[in-house]
Amino acid sequence: MNVFRMIGDSSHLMAIVWLLTFMLMTKSCRGYSGKTQMIYLTVFVFRYIDLFTNFISVYNSVMKAIFILAKATILFLMFGVFRETRQKQHDTFRAEILFLGAAILGYFVNHELSVMEILWTISIYLESVCIIPQLYMMKNTGKLHGDQLIYLTLLGSYRFMYIFNWIYRYNTEGWYDLIAAVSGVVQTSVYILAMIILLTNKHWFQQLKTISISCKNDSKELSDDECWLVENDILERTDKDCEAPNSRLATAIQKLRIDLVPGPNMGIEKTQK
Repeated sequence: MNVFRMIGDSSHLMAIVWLLTFMLMTKSCRGYSGKTQMIYLTVFVFRYIDLFTNFISVYNSVMKAIFILAKATILFLMFGVFRETRQKQHDTFRAEILFLGAAILGYFVNHELSVMEILWTISIYLESVCIIPQLYMMKNTGKLHGDQLIYLTLLGSYRFMYIFNWIYRYNTEGWYDLIAAVSGVVQTSVYILAMIILLTNKHWFQQLKTISISCKNDSKELSDDECWLVENDILERTDKDCEAPNSRLATAIQKLRIDLVPGPNMGIEKTQK
């Protein structure tokens, strides 16, 4: 056990706890892909199927059990308790493509042609692409909520730390696993590319001051989370642009002391105060 693996496991666990906490507090799973969570559960079941047959350490066994139970709980909430809040119309990525690709690679590219080894290899390949349905869903909704950004950051940190873990183990133990290392680099690259796209896209990320102004000026009420993303035309408005025409009109009406009310035949009639 080294510090890089501990930080990586902690980040992974924090991501799961963060998602569970969000769902329980808001009683909603909006913005999160059920397909990504199903892939994660498959990953953990395939990888930790030796939980009761291969004891390494108490830490290892406890973490395996926590990950499987936590993901099972998340799926129970998403497809059971909070199923009405799941955005199925946006969660449309063909996840079976990822399963099929990982299964084919796992069968033909592995360390040993055995059931346990093939399942472990499939889990490695699946994990490297499991976030894709989540990213695809966010693209469909066109919204990046603050809780989603934190969730993605924690997951990306977990995989990033594991790369340092492998480097450390290679330098100290001479250990390396080419399949795990390549898949880890691919997964980390997916997270980095996604974060770059999210944080540089003008529709997906703006400075807090600009967002705050836009939310105040928008005639439609937006929640705090929805203020992360607003239409570009709203973002480009300023207080001056929004208030000046209304202020001049209000001043003129006040000076004339008149009311405009609907008149007959869809016309406008003026009533003197």
